Amino acid sequence: MLWHKNRVLYLVAFYAAIAVSSATSAPAGSFLSDRSATTKAIAILKGDPYGNSESQVKANIQQRRLVTDGMTKVCGPVKNPIWEFHVVVDTGKKEQFKNGVIDGYLVLDARTGKIKCTNLPLLD
Repeated sequence: MLWHKNRVLYLVAFYAAIAVSSATSAPAGSFLSDRSATTKAIAILKGDPYGNSESQVKANIQQRRLVTDGMTKVCGPVKNPIWEFHVVVDTGKKEQFKNGVIDGYLVLDARTGKIKCTNLPLLD
């Protein structure tokens, strides 16, 4: 009978450890992957002046990074994880923007892919 009680206690401890491990690792796994975040950014940016095709928009994304703590370029300090995209577009129209160049950031929530903030013009 003692063997049975110990076995039950071991099983309960084992399943409790699995539950705790799953609960603590779930948030990190729920971030958008680099690919998924980039796909969402491209969908947001697609259109004039950022590019009319996925490849054009992707070519205008100079850098992307997942920020889980620290500072962003346009949103300030991070409270929740975000994906930050540095976007540079040469519009070819010297009279617009800064000598025809748009240079700014698009920041997306790392879990939902929704816009957190941006300093890029012409985004709704």
